[in-house]
Amino acid sequence: MFSDSHAFAGFSVDDIAAARAFYGDVLGLHVSEANGMLTLHLAGGGRILVYPKPDHKPATFTVLNLPVDDISAAADGLTAAGVELERYEGMPHDERGIVRPPKPEYGPPIAWFKDPAGNVVAVLEIGAHPAAEGAPTPEGAPAGRAGAEATSGRGDGRVNLQLSVYPLRQPHLRPAIQAALRAAAGERVDVTVGRLSTFVSGDEAAVFAALRAAFAAAAASGSTVVVATLASGAPTDETLAAIQGSLGDAARRE
Repeated sequence: MFSDSHAFAGFSVDDIAAARAFYGDVLGLHVSEANGMLTLHLAGGGRILVYPKPDHKPATFTVLNLPVDDISAAADGLTAAGVELERYEGMPHDERGIVRPPKPEYGPPIAWFKDPAGNVVAVLEIGAHPAAEGAPTPEGAPAGRAGAEATSGRGDGRVNLQLSVYPLRQPHLRPAIQAALRAAAGERVDVTVGRLSTFVSGDEAAVFAALRAAFAAAAASGSTVVVATLASGAPTDETLAAIQGSLGDAARRE
């Protein structure tokens, strides 16, 4: 129905002027303003509407993901600009505030910060993960040309989701994560569980329903960050089987 629609996302803030200064001057995004609202013009042609809301409440999820080639340089630049990186209890932040998974296949290095309205923004390094710009490389699919070949086997119109759940300030992390996975699996999708992220595949409506259900289930346990990457490509069954086997071997060694 909307396959040709030039869709865009949006989120609210409590101060348009502060948002324009932050996203335009601090983060360096191209920002335009009309009718009391902002439009963030993203590389690649994407747009995000930022609108004022008198009773604004900060989003409980990440409103914007900013891929970079060098997350250390990005973190240093944010800190120099006076932006404080968030540090969440139970997560292995380094001295800069970056969470670096122990192995590349577990996901990209990532850090979070907030805009003046309290909305969460993420910066993540994809320099070593070029497939993140298109199809995800869930559970360790090879990057570069090999990764592209591994994802070329499914051109059937299915939507693919790489999902990571990060419970915040909770005494135990596993209940929220397990609740999210159970909720996603109940939406007629295929679910492949990894060490730090989960791969979900199905038709568009089912995948988005799974994302909504997973977020609602995780958020019911308390404050939660959910990072989602959507794509129209996916690894072949053979690639997934090989990856899961290697992860199982690694887990047994640990």
